[in-house]
Amino acid sequence: MLERAFGQIPKTVFEKARFQMPEADVVVVGNRTTLRNFRSIANDLNREPDHLLKFLLRELGASGNIEGTQAVFQGRFTKSMVDERIRRYAEEFVLCKECGKPDTKLIKQERFYVLRCEVCGARAPVRSV
Repeated sequence: MLERAFGQIPKTVFEKARFQMPEADVVVVGNRTTLRNFRSIANDLNREPDHLLKFLLRELGASGNIEGTQAVFQGRFTKSMVDERIRRYAEEFVLCKECGKPDTKLIKQERFYVLRCEVCGARAPVRSV
């Protein structure tokens, strides 16, 4: 009877990776690179767009700004370069260090940031951007 009950539970319940890393929609025009889905990436990661932009600018070594729902960088950057930086951002500032879940809050305490997991309650200090 117990085996039959387990058989009726959907397979997605047992999957550990429910978090899909957002992919960048990058367009290069001249010497400018536009990340067209910047706001949706920030929303998917549940982080402030300014924090994500600051990280990307520092990691890419470029200047840039937010224009509407997209981010514009000075310089030519490929989709794979931007995707790699977004993955690094998620590993450092979004995913819990203990359980690996994306359900975290970034809290500023005095002079530094703390990543607090809403699932397991773990707290981990993270570097400032």
